[in-house]
Amino acid sequence: MKNYCHVVSDISTLKLFLESSEIRENAVNAKSILVQIFSSQNDQNYIESITQTIADQLPTAILVGSTTVGEIAEGSLLTGTTVLSVSFFDTTTIYPIALSCSPGDEFNTGKSLIQAINDTKDIAGVLMFATTQSIDVSIVFAGMSGKGIDFPVFGGGAGVYDRAETGLISCGRKCFSQGVIAIVFSGSDLHIFARTYLGWQPLSKEMTITDADGMLVRTVDDVCAFDIYHRYLDIQDDQNFFMNVLEFPFLVERDGETLARVPSFVDEHNGIQFVSDLHVGEKFRIGYGDPETMVQNSKTVKKEMADFEPNAIFLYSCICRRSLMQNDVNLETEPYESIAPTVGFYTYGEFYGHGDKIQFLNSTIIIVGMREGDKGQEQGRWNNALLDDHFKSIDRDPFANKHNRIISQLLHFIRVVSSELEQANEELSRISRIDKLTQISNRLMLDEALQLEIGKCERYHTNLSLILMDIDEFKQVNDHYGHIAGDDVMICTANILKKSVRCTDAVGRWGGDEFLIILPQTNLEQAYFVAEKIRSAINSETFPVSKSLTCSFGVCSYSRGDNHDTLLSRTDKALYEAKNSGRNRAVLIDLGDKRPSSALN
Repeated sequence: MKNYCHVVSDISTLKLFLESSEIRENAVNAKSILVQIFSSQNDQNYIESITQTIADQLPTAILVGSTTVGEIAEGSLLTGTTVLSVSFFDTTTIYPIALSCSPGDEFNTGKSLIQAINDTKDIAGVLMFATTQSIDVSIVFAGMSGKGIDFPVFGGGAGVYDRAETGLISCGRKCFSQGVIAIVFSGSDLHIFARTYLGWQPLSKEMTITDADGMLVRTVDDVCAFDIYHRYLDIQDDQNFFMNVLEFPFLVERDGETLARVPSFVDEHNGIQFVSDLHVGEKFRIGYGDPETMVQNSKTVKKEMADFEPNAIFLYSCICRRSLMQNDVNLETEPYESIAPTVGFYTYGEFYGHGDKIQFLNSTIIIVGMREGDKGQEQGRWNNALLDDHFKSIDRDPFANKHNRIISQLLHFIRVVSSELEQANEELSRISRIDKLTQISNRLMLDEALQLEIGKCERYHTNLSLILMDIDEFKQVNDHYGHIAGDDVMICTANILKKSVRCTDAVGRWGGDEFLIILPQTNLEQAYFVAEKIRSAINSETFPVSKSLTCSFGVCSYSRGDNHDTLLSRTDKALYEAKNSGRNRAVLIDLGDKRPSSALN
C-alpha cells in the first residue's frame, strides 16, 4: 500500500500531480485506488470539477469525499483548502456504497446499508462519511446494529465553515446533502488499526435530561435546557451560540463509556438541538476539554501506531478539538506524519465501532492506520526510541504549550472545588433529613418516604401501614429529671425502634416525643403485631431516669383513595384513642367497621 497527499491550489497543479510518474506508475500496478477528497469548499460545482479531473486521470479510482471545518495534510492543520489522499492498494478490493437518506428514514437506510456491506466477502474494515447536519446518524447506526459487525467502522460527518450551509459528501461524481457513504475494504492482507479517545473532563454537577426527542433536549432537571448554559456559562442565545458552546458538551455515561454531546442551536422554546442523540433519564455533566490529557492520550496511541507500522494514517477529528486547542492542535496530529503519511479532516461528529456497536461520537478523534502485508516488510519511518526523543524535545522547552498547562491546572482546580461542594451538599442534605438528637429520620424525610410509599400503593396495589407512637407522660420525665435526662430517654427509645423494625421500614421522629414508623408491604394485623412488639420492648427496658416507661400507639393501614393527609389523620386518631383509653396500648383503626379497637397485655 502506498499513500500520497496533495493540497489542491488549482486544476492545473492538480493535473500535474496526477500526471506525475510516481502516481502513474503506482496506478498501473495497483489492484485498487482510493481517493479521499477533504474540501473546505461547500460548492457542488467545485467538488464536481475536482472529481472530474481526478476521474479523467485515474479512471479506475474510487472517489469519495466530505466537506470540512479544517483539513489535515502531513499531520498538520490547514484551513480553506482542498486536500487529496490517494491510496494505492496492492491486494485489497474496495467497494463504495452511497445512499441518499431523508430525515425520518434513517433506520431503514441503516438496514439497507449494513445489508449491502455484508454482501461483501472478507471485510477488513469500513470507512463512512455522512451528512450529520441533515440526518440523525445515530438512528442510521441503530438500523445497522446487531448485524454481525465484526470489523472496524470509522469515519466522520461532513463539516462546513459557514453554519448557514449544509455539509456535502461525495461518491464518484455525485454529491449528497442528505446521505451516507460507506467504503468497504475487502482482503485478508489488509490490516487496520483504529483507536479513539475523548479527553474531556466533567465540570458541573450531575444533571438529568427530563424531556428529549432524538437530538432535541427540551428540559434538564425540569427547566429549559438553554437555561443551563446561560446560568453556568453566561452563554447567550444569539448567532454565536454554536461557537460559544463547542468546548462545553454534555458528558453522558452510556454503556460503560463516556460520550460527549455537542449543542447545535436553541429552538424557539429554549430547547437545545444537539449534533447527536440524547435520551430522557440520562444523567450528564457539562464538560470541558483538558489539553494535557489529550496530548498524553495522543502519546500512548502514537506509540501503539508506531508498533503497528502502518503504510498510511487517517485522522477524523472533531471541530471541538480544533476550537479548544487552537494552534496547539498540531501537537496532537503532527507526529503521526513521522510514522506514515497522515491526512484527514475536522468533522461534525465522528464514527467509531467494533463488534455489534457503532457509536456516533462528538469531541473525539479517530486515528486509523492501514497496512497491507505483515510488519517489517518496509523500513519504518519511525521507531519508539525516536518517538520518545520527539516528545522529549517538545517537553524540553519550559515555555512551550503554556496555555495548555494553564487550562489543565484550572480544570483540576475546578474539579477539586466541585467535588468539595458536592460532598458538602450531600452532607447538608443528610443533615436536613436527620433528627439531630436521635439521629433517625426527621419529619421532612418521613414525609418524603410516606409520599413515595403511597405512590407505590397506588401503582402496584400493595399494602402499607403506619404506626404513630408517643412516650406516655413524657412531660413528667422532663419536669422531674430535667431536659438532659429527657433527651437520654428519647435517644434510648429511638434505638429500640431501630432494632425492632426491618431495614425496608422507615423510622423517624415526628415531633416532640412522637415517633412515626412506615411499614411497606405490611397489612393492618401485621402492623399491630409490630406495635405490640415495640410496646413490650419499651416496657422491658430499664431507663436511666426510671425503672420503666410506657408508650401508646396508633396503627392504621392504607386504603384505596387515601393520600398523605387522610392516612396520617386516621393514624393520629388511633393514637388519640390509645391515650384516652388508658395509655400503654396499641389501638388500630379498621376501615371495615370504622371503629377503633385495642388490646392490652
